[in-house]
Amino acid sequence: MSQQQQDVQFEKKLSPLGVWGLAIGAMIGWGCFVMPGDQLLPDAGPIGATLGLILGACMIVIISFSYSYLISKYPVSGGEFVYADTAFGKTHAFLCGWFISIAYWALIPMNGTAVGLVARYLVPGPLQAVKLYEIAGWPVYLGELIVCIAAIVIIGVVNMRGVEAAGWFQTAVAVGLVGSMLVIAAAVLMGGPDWSNLKPYFAPDKTALSSVFTIAALAPWAFVGFDCIPQASEEYSFSNKKTKALLVSSISVAALMYMIANTATAIVQPWELFIAENSSWPTGAAIEQLIGTIGLILLAIAMLCGIVSGLNAFYLAGSRLLYSMAIAEAIPAPFGKLDPKYKVPRFGIMFMMILAIIAPFFGRQVLSWLVDMTAVGADMGFTYTTASAFVIARRAGDKKQAVISFIGLCFAIFFICLLILPFSPGFLSPQAWAFLVAWLVLGFIFFMVKRKTYYSSTALQEKVAVIAAENEDRD
Repeated sequence: MSQQQQDVQFEKKLSPLGVWGLAIGAMIGWGCFVMPGDQLLPDAGPIGATLGLILGACMIVIISFSYSYLISKYPVSGGEFVYADTAFGKTHAFLCGWFISIAYWALIPMNGTAVGLVARYLVPGPLQAVKLYEIAGWPVYLGELIVCIAAIVIIGVVNMRGVEAAGWFQTAVAVGLVGSMLVIAAAVLMGGPDWSNLKPYFAPDKTALSSVFTIAALAPWAFVGFDCIPQASEEYSFSNKKTKALLVSSISVAALMYMIANTATAIVQPWELFIAENSSWPTGAAIEQLIGTIGLILLAIAMLCGIVSGLNAFYLAGSRLLYSMAIAEAIPAPFGKLDPKYKVPRFGIMFMMILAIIAPFFGRQVLSWLVDMTAVGADMGFTYTTASAFVIARRAGDKKQAVISFIGLCFAIFFICLLILPFSPGFLSPQAWAFLVAWLVLGFIFFMVKRKTYYSSTALQEKVAVIAAENEDRD
């Protein structure tokens, strides 16, 4: 570790509520408000979707136990990259970090464009006044680009002001998100909904079991983001033993938010007819019909809070991952330097911001292919973390944790299979496969260029050993 890196350290100013908000914000984004009409109800029906979400959340919770176990042992920025390095060595660590880095980055411009879409719905005329061009069938408007880029830059600047500012911001928007959704749920219940509108309970063209498992298979997409928590573990202002409760509660609340949005969409009218009549945005139409304009405003607030908190979370997580990879000398050194004043990896944040500003010019359809590919990255993180926890737990003689991690590993492998096996519900599109192959080739080239300095460096291992020893002493 260089003298500069010794002198400038992360500040431990991230509160439990900030970490909880980090996970919630990363999990709840645009998808929570469009999936009911696009996937949940058509593919499973109201009850099928609810049961599928519960099953998927339970699988993710089991995976999260490996994260909490490793955070408690190695509270070091870098999360999955550090765990893979500790358990399997540098090659596996690079592969893991390379995949996760694109997953975190791609979700920044995707959330940025979602801000533009919300703005388009609320103020359609001015933002679509100037059409620039069309890519892959998706029109790119000047007004939406301006809104998108403004959101990306503002949240990037917030992250450059230190983890305390980012944490407080994350807390505020997460509370706004959850609060808005709970008010919507209460208003729907007080309105005396007709529960018979939920029939048929399952997708008419599927068995009940098939409906449930179809939605459970979407868990990596629905709940991706809780894995941001370990990336900032060096900045916790509290005992890292609290992370298990934070992980379980955040995943549970995220599942509840999905179920609220789904049920509200289904209950306004017989859901099959309603979905068919309001194909553009069934959830928005349902809330407006159930509660009126105030409901639509609350939904817009919840959406914006979810999208913006996702932006903030992936900035924070992505920059810490790049920082750790730079400490290991897997990527250029500037990524591993902290700002002397704000104690954040400023270069990494700026790098992510610049790339994120460029991405929306290619249109949301192209971005969606990229994001589909990044689902592999998220699942690789799940796989490496559960496998690392299994190996480390066995080394430590912790049989209970080894069993839990093995079960989580089976779930993680199952999710990867859904992405890469033909005829599975989550099989990647040809465009997503093209992005995946290109990213793998680029990673191989980068790895070959950096392999000598990367393999000779012991800086990350030394840092992990020091922090792990300090952690054991505290325990």
